[in-house]
Amino acid sequence: MVPDVFAVKREIMYTFDKIARDYSSKRRKIWPEVKLVHGRRMLDAGCGHGRNSRYFLDMGSDVFSVDISMGMLRIARKNIPDAELIQCDIAFLPFRDNAFDCILFVATLHHVPSKLERLKTLKEIYRVTAHGGEVLITVWSVFQPRFFKKIPKMIADWILGRVRELWDTYIPWGKEMRYYHLFSKRELVDLVKKAGFHPITIYERGIFPENHVVVARKGVGNGKTC
Repeated sequence: MVPDVFAVKREIMYTFDKIARDYSSKRRKIWPEVKLVHGRRMLDAGCGHGRNSRYFLDMGSDVFSVDISMGMLRIARKNIPDAELIQCDIAFLPFRDNAFDCILFVATLHHVPSKLERLKTLKEIYRVTAHGGEVLITVWSVFQPRFFKKIPKMIADWILGRVRELWDTYIPWGKEMRYYHLFSKRELVDLVKKAGFHPITIYERGIFPENHVVVARKGVGNGKTC
């Protein structure tokens, strides 16, 4: 039987609590894509141990960092003491409408179980984004070399009802297993559009990128968009 959405979320929270210390020691560099966006008042949604928040604090931004994992936030408190840290489910953000002119949503959306829940989460991100604000969204790509051999099993798991949706899978971190929904580029872009964002700029690295990266804006913007 496939676990319900909230059971998977609890599982994700407990898993990242368990791996927080090891994960934070091995993931120290900021994502280079965070330099694509900027803002005075910013939200790091799914901040983990705070490596990307640190960059914006150093740039002089007012930073609010949220995560579902208290284990990650305890480490973040040491790494980014100047940020406002909050434990929450990103589908229920404790902020007013139009609160942030810049939001990082890096390597987080692919941990949200079910298409409806991902759309709900993106709509919540949209709600707290200021008019004219921008959101950096990154997710793991399903069509990358390290997953090519895994694709037949993912298809079989879906057909046999072992997972909720096609491209749902579990990826190990040591002995712990982390839920992922792997994305095609089109799936990500369509989902971001449905949440209300426009325009959307796509950043590609090679034919089979490890990550799909978009900068989504609320209402205004220029550049190569869709």
